[in-house]
Amino acid sequence: MNKLLYFLKKNLNSILFFISIHAIYFIVCYLNNVDIRVFIQGFEICLIVFFIYLVIKYFDFQKELSNEEKIEELEKQIESMRNDYISWQKDIQEYFSMWVHQIKTPITCLEILTEDNKEMKMQLKSIDNYTNMAINYLKLNLHEKDMDISVVDVDNLLNMLIKKYSLLFINSHIRLDFRKNGLKCITDSKWLSVLLEQILSNAIKYSENSQIIVDSFKKDNSIVILIEDYGIGIPEEDINRIFDKGYSGFNGRLKQKSSGLGLYLAKSIADKLEITLKVDSTVGQGSKFYIIVNN
Repeated sequence: MNKLLYFLKKNLNSILFFISIHAIYFIVCYLNNVDIRVFIQGFEICLIVFFIYLVIKYFDFQKELSNEEKIEELEKQIESMRNDYISWQKDIQEYFSMWVHQIKTPITCLEILTEDNKEMKMQLKSIDNYTNMAINYLKLNLHEKDMDISVVDVDNLLNMLIKKYSLLFINSHIRLDFRKNGLKCITDSKWLSVLLEQILSNAIKYSENSQIIVDSFKKDNSIVILIEDYGIGIPEEDINRIFDKGYSGFNGRLKQKSSGLGLYLAKSIADKLEITLKVDSTVGQGSKFYIIVNN
């Protein structure tokens, strides 16, 4: 009954049109003194034609309704599958996040136990860096919490990172030129630190026995942080792809040290913080990474 009422409502214009035509037909017949039998016969023919039209429309309506019901059922199934997938993805990410956090404890213990073994400490430092990268990657993909936007002291932030990587600077025989300029920017301190760490560690990785410059300066309404190395440089054909997920490029294959995730993570964070990353590089001369924070 509901379907029939819905069908009639949907074809209300056609029904009103039929009634209007027959009203006009009746008036014309009346004014011209047309025989009542002729009028009735004409009315019956029009009624039969209109009935056939409604029957055809009703079958079309049934097909359309059936298709709509199928589409609605498919949409429900898709929504259910999407929710299941999101739940599964969240479970997987939470599991690996827990696993990565738990592995930090034995790493810390091993660092204490191997205090006098420089080579072992270097390898553990590398493991720790990759573990931190995994933690931050998982947090970023889980959209964990809102941003904590505040005034950030650029020199202090860079100084903490440089201290963290001091052992790598020493063991890789890299001279550091850290230029403090007393600048401040407005952003998320934690995520900016992670971004800078990925770029700094990348510079150290490819700059053995050379120099790294860490600088900052104002440009228009922005604060620009520069990390410049005098390492092996980046081939021109790799420049536009170094921030792609899993892309290690020629240098990564040459050194066999690259996971292809560090710079991808840096770019993901930059997009989240609305920070611009620019790169200038020449093979054999080094690379310049510009981190542009809009104030």
